Amino acid sequence: MAGKVKVQPASSAGLAPLVEMAEQLRAAIPGWEDAAKSSLRPKSSSDLALDLAHLARHDGDGFLIASIGDEVVGFASGYVRSRQLFLPQVWLLPEHLDQPVAETLVRKVLAFGERSGAQEFTALLLGQPLLAALLFRHGLRPRYPVYRLALPREDARRVGLELSKLLPGHELTREAVTSRAGMADIDRLDRLVRGVSRPMDHEYWLTSRQLRLITIREGQRVAAYACGGAGQCGPVVASRGEAALAGLGWALQLAADSGSERVEALIPAPFEAGIEHLLEAGATCCAVAQWMSRQPGIASDRFVLPGPTLL
Repeated sequence: MAGKVKVQPASSAGLAPLVEMAEQLRAAIPGWEDAAKSSLRPKSSSDLALDLAHLARHDGDGFLIASIGDEVVGFASGYVRSRQLFLPQVWLLPEHLDQPVAETLVRKVLAFGERSGAQEFTALLLGQPLLAALLFRHGLRPRYPVYRLALPREDARRVGLELSKLLPGHELTREAVTSRAGMADIDRLDRLVRGVSRPMDHEYWLTSRQLRLITIREGQRVAAYACGGAGQCGPVVASRGEAALAGLGWALQLAADSGSERVEALIPAPFEAGIEHLLEAGATCCAVAQWMSRQPGIASDRFVLPGPTLL
């Protein structure tokens, strides 16, 4: 298809076709064929649809669509948290992956990050080596794999109970999160381990996604937090290795208690102990994604990702 490439912010009113595009493209990636899709009967929204709606609402300037003529051929949902630009999978129709549209879209979203004062640039790629090469040319380097692990609900509950015995947990209410009561420890851990502050994301997870939040104590100090519920195991963020394992255990239980038949987790490769426990419990490694960044990451052995879109 010939024509000039146009990149512009997406309109929240026109989000549905982008969600449909992304869900279809994700299902075509090896290891992601079974990922949830939105449905009309009964009406339900996938994790991808809900996360994209959240990003479009809070981070519209970095939510960019690429079009040629009147046809939308792809989009990127870049967002900034505490001077870090996060770039989840760039969604492009396959015939445009090695075309100028990919270069233009990536360049525009990285430029958005620079204008926003980002000092670090991070991406998660579910597949598409052409996109990995493109990001490499823009200064991002592969740091480590991220494993998509899945296991039956009862197996998740069993290993979760075993790991959660390492350290006690206390559940925070949605009201506490909304009023910011008790959130100082959550912010501290996010800054320490992930280098970000993300109160709007925590509010989204506990309200729009109806997830639950557990704080894990080591003595008198909160050493980790864990989030989980229907369709999501994570995020987990911890200051120490044992606390990370306990947090993973609590997150697995929260996801299993939601009633989902299967529990999934996205775990960075450096968190070896967490991956080993899940594999020993019978988890299947469905897919391997790639974490890329301009600078080497920190503490990547002490967190579990929320999902493939809201990193």
